[in-house]
Amino acid sequence: MQGMTSGWGTSLRGLGALIALIVRYPEVSTVQYDPGEAALTVSFLIRGPLEGWEELESGLREMLEAYRALMGDPARRIEFQVTPFEGISVVSLIRDTGTLSVEEIGMAIEVLHDRYDTALLADPHDLMEEELVLQEETIQAGLEALRMGTERNLIALREEGRVVVFNT
Repeated sequence: MQGMTSGWGTSLRGLGALIALIVRYPEVSTVQYDPGEAALTVSFLIRGPLEGWEELESGLREMLEAYRALMGDPARRIEFQVTPFEGISVVSLIRDTGTLSVEEIGMAIEVLHDRYDTALLADPHDLMEEELVLQEETIQAGLEALRMGTERNLIALREEGRVVVFNT
């Protein structure tokens, strides 16, 4: 089994975190792990213009910083990027893996839902509540594995109802 996990850190749990994030949160379009930056980028698709984005971004940042302060472990990196395409904007949250928690991703999604409602694109899922909790536990365990390190860039994306993973 050692040969199978070499190059992925101590286990495949980090890869599982990316997959579990996409399965658990249907609003997540892609997740990318950059080991050089020790950062995770979680991207969302929003249809139409991003009215009031600067104010929302500031509020999201303050919320995440306050959460990290309450947890007693300040974030080292909280960034947002917006990439506009024809009729759709890709909103990316970039966080350091050292302090990122699954709760932060859920909070960010709730804020995006509140602001953009149905313009926030999501794949429907039929996971039961117990499965959602299990996915969150898998994500948190995977984030812990990413903190321990992997040397590979990982990208997971949603494509036609499936999760596709690339290692670059």
